[in-house]
Amino acid sequence: MFISSNILATCLVVSASLALARPPSLHDRQSQGDGSQGDADGSQSDLGGRPPAKFAYPVIDFPNPTETVVFESAYYVQPGEIFDGKMKRYERVEGSCNEQAEGTDADTVFNLLPGSTLRNVVIGKHQSEGVHALGDAWVENVWWEDVCEDALTSKGLNTQLRVIGGGARNATDKIFQDNSLGGKFNITGFYADTFGTFYQSCGNCLNQAKRNATVQNVIAVNGNRMAIISPNYGDEFRIKDSQISNVKYICDKEIGNNVQTVPYWIGTGTDEKYCLYNGTRDHLVEFNGTANTVYWPKNAV
Repeated sequence: MFISSNILATCLVVSASLALARPPSLHDRQSQGDGSQGDADGSQSDLGGRPPAKFAYPVIDFPNPTETVVFESAYYVQPGEIFDGKMKRYERVEGSCNEQAEGTDADTVFNLLPGSTLRNVVIGKHQSEGVHALGDAWVENVWWEDVCEDALTSKGLNTQLRVIGGGARNATDKIFQDNSLGGKFNITGFYADTFGTFYQSCGNCLNQAKRNATVQNVIAVNGNRMAIISPNYGDEFRIKDSQISNVKYICDKEIGNNVQTVPYWIGTGTDEKYCLYNGTRDHLVEFNGTANTVYWPKNAV
């Protein structure tokens, strides 16, 4: 169960003291390998300065598209292109889910090339891979109906990935996966229901570097952990202004490696150096069924 803000600090101190004595197998690490890392370079363009979103977020009601589009192969959103899915459902021909296998770019529904935007899309059920970002990209109001191995993977060099709105459910492994070499993830106004890990920095990619994730104004329910990072590479995870319920852990830490072996779990909880959050200061509260802070656009899409 999620730890309420008034007792969070005390519980985290206890968790830290037990960290070294606890075997990794007891912590239910659900991803046993992140696979090979993408080699596409991000554009490293400034992802700020975009116009305000034209949709409300966070929203806890999943869309129900009346039209489904089926791709023969992965769709590549080109540099500078804005792919607006008009809230249709998108799937691959004979899409199938193998939660034990790490998919490639060829297995996705969408691949985002540097400088592209994916907007107003619903990813259907039973897809091997959802979306891969091969460089800097925006992901706006994108929903995953039933996540397979992961929903959105960041790849490339120093990739900056901005997620606004949308949601995902039934991610038995993870929702957001960062396989980039030194990238940044910013997730705002997202809704997650039933998941293993909300955000995961690759713990065993062939090439490693510091990764940075900032999560704000999200609603997350029924999960194992919000984040898992590798302090030995300098990873940082921040979360604030969010509503969480029935999530066991906020931020787990492991010793990452570049030889594709299972990382060793070393602890959990805030430390103000890598897991950068405080339950009271950063307004982490229990979700009671209603979003506390919702962005409402002046004009709809």
